[in-house]
Amino acid sequence: MKAKAFIGWDIGGAHLKMAHVDIAGKVIAAHQFPTPIWQGLHILEDALANAKKYFPTTSSMHAVTTTAELSDIFRDRRIGLRELVTKVTTILNNKNMQFYAGPAGWIDAGKTDQHFNEIASANWHATASFIAGRLKEGILVDIGSTTTDLIPFAEGRLLNQGYTDYERLSCSELVYSGMVRTPVMAIASQAPVNGRWQPVVAELFATMADVYRLTGELQEQDDMLLTADGAGKCLIDSARRLARMFAIDISEKENTDMWTKVAHYIAKSQLEKICGAFDQVRSTMPAKMRPVVIGAGAGRFLVKKMANNTGYTYMDFAEVLDVSAEVKSHAARSAAAVAVAQLARSAA
Repeated sequence: MKAKAFIGWDIGGAHLKMAHVDIAGKVIAAHQFPTPIWQGLHILEDALANAKKYFPTTSSMHAVTTTAELSDIFRDRRIGLRELVTKVTTILNNKNMQFYAGPAGWIDAGKTDQHFNEIASANWHATASFIAGRLKEGILVDIGSTTTDLIPFAEGRLLNQGYTDYERLSCSELVYSGMVRTPVMAIASQAPVNGRWQPVVAELFATMADVYRLTGELQEQDDMLLTADGAGKCLIDSARRLARMFAIDISEKENTDMWTKVAHYIAKSQLEKICGAFDQVRSTMPAKMRPVVIGAGAGRFLVKKMANNTGYTYMDFAEVLDVSAEVKSHAARSAAAVAVAQLARSAA
């Protein structure tokens, strides 16, 4: 039976993302579910079961990409992929399902183990391939909760230097820095506090989610995961956790202004790291090119800042989509899920 709808899945270690694209290519819906998979595979099972209620009633093809195999709940990534494939195929119970394997194309569930290296953590390739088919030249910058992908492309081709996470880390096409889960201690070793440079302690007391709550840039729909201490997400709670990174206790009645300034400093430090990676990736492209910077993921606002700071033209991922205004931000947040659905539609 010919598919009349395409469901894209991006199975991450922290979030499950799902997108529904119709046969004409319009993005009908996009959804994100928290899946801290390190707490157990039942988390993913529950999220997949919950996502099923958003399925269209028409015949659908399911396109899957995954990064969750990297979670340390699995002994290694190959075992992780095997278990994820089993869970997805069992719970979704749809025979019309394929897994994205980058240059190797689409792989049936029964053959995924043979294409482990191509399937593992290939969501960036799907997003960049989709964008490269619609724009002449550019650099995709996808900032999520945990990582940042920077992928150059031109004339319909990806210009990436690496493919595996190991290779991409070495050439700055993958930066393990995101806007929610990344520990503050991974961003800065010190910050200006009370008129002096204060060292950051090497403890997981606060994350970048605390930082972006204090700067006012973290959207509620991107703030799905538990905090570092399991406590609340109000400004004073975020300030309290950030203060602890400098061995300082604050009271519930304390003004958060100083900690908002510290948060802005740390946020600036993160952006500088990403800008450095961008400069390296940009240097691999011909100097005469003037690539557009495409922002995707929950951290698109950071990509826009970077583009503005460096004089490049910024474009939101949603701008290349046929999508309603109310779905735009959801689609851009779930770019890889949208991309695999679109690629599957084109290949059908």
